[in-house]
Amino acid sequence: MEIAGIISGSILMVIAIVCGIYFSFTVRCKGPILSNPWILMSKEDREKELAKVDIKAEYRQLTIVFGGLALVFLYFAIYCFSIFRLPLWPMGIIISLVIIYAIVSSIKFVMRTDMFKDERK
Repeated sequence: MEIAGIISGSILMVIAIVCGIYFSFTVRCKGPILSNPWILMSKEDREKELAKVDIKAEYRQLTIVFGGLALVFLYFAIYCFSIFRLPLWPMGIIISLVIIYAIVSSIKFVMRTDMFKDERK
């Protein structure tokens, strides 16, 4: 095994562990909400929307996304460390499903809230 494979596999394993730790917090509905709509909102908008938004649904979205990311990074780290070349199509399927789910659920979130509506009326 080459040194580049060991270094890249180690970095991917650390990313998988970080995603897994955040996944464990979101399963319990703890920790910060790291989704795009929440990051893009100002602090005042977040406080205003907090009463309207279903927080459990946001944590559910983050649980699915970060759980999928943890699986992808773990699989890719194992791919880097292993002597046998594992097929990459399972990782591609997981990535595709996570991206589609994240986009659809973010669009649904934006449609439920007023955060991007025109306030010049």
